[in-house]
Amino acid sequence: MKNIFLFLIFLLFTSCVNKEKQLVGHWHEFEKGNDDFICCHTITDSTYTITMNVFDFMADSILKRGIDIQKNQVFTPQKKGAFGYDINDFFTSDFSVKENKVFIEDSIYWVKQKDDNSSFISHFSLGLLVDIHPFETNQTKFNFDLKQNSNVIFIAIGKLKKLTLQLSDKYNLDDYYLQLNDKISDIKDFKEFIFYDSLERNEGSQIVILINADRNVPQSFLSKLEAEILNCGYQKNQMYYLTINSNKRVYGYNHRSL
Repeated sequence: MKNIFLFLIFLLFTSCVNKEKQLVGHWHEFEKGNDDFICCHTITDSTYTITMNVFDFMADSILKRGIDIQKNQVFTPQKKGAFGYDINDFFTSDFSVKENKVFIEDSIYWVKQKDDNSSFISHFSLGLLVDIHPFETNQTKFNFDLKQNSNVIFIAIGKLKKLTLQLSDKYNLDDYYLQLNDKISDIKDFKEFIFYDSLERNEGSQIVILINADRNVPQSFLSKLEAEILNCGYQKNQMYYLTINSNKRVYGYNHRSL
């Protein structure tokens, strides 16, 4: 009887270890019925990286990169339904692993991705209405330090994602669009947007503007946007563009030198 008991304990321990090992890798999280993934998860032997979207994961928040967790747990943003809880409130051990998928509750599943440059770059469009493939660089140090305590405004520029195009027939598949917060906008809308955003922050023109632009956005489009930003009272040195070193797997913001 004792041997049987020890054997069962061994099986339980082994299954936990195997389950833990299977979590190592790069994952995209989906909700059933939605073709667009809602999260990226990168798990190694020692760290856990959660990427919600280009705005959230660059901020100093509970979702910052490099969270150490027990590998018998996974993260689900749907667990509480709203953000603002302690990070541990989002971890759950209620999941199953089968082949290249992790199943969580009834509506959430992860699909394992090939851990390469394309999957790394895919983080930058997550949660956005537009596709972003950042400008590339060989640098590993950047002009703007995201860790410093600054008020920032994020602007996204790119072609619309398929799901966004399906929401309205007024958009064009081949055109580039400006995303201000969660709305598709024109450059002419920027002045009103920046005015109300500055009022809310009560910081005036001291705000830093971080531009997440797809690398194929025409220079004429970027120049027109910069002219509008300058017309609103900002200086050129307050504008930074997202750039990425895909070989070193690092990213940051630099002044435009295109």
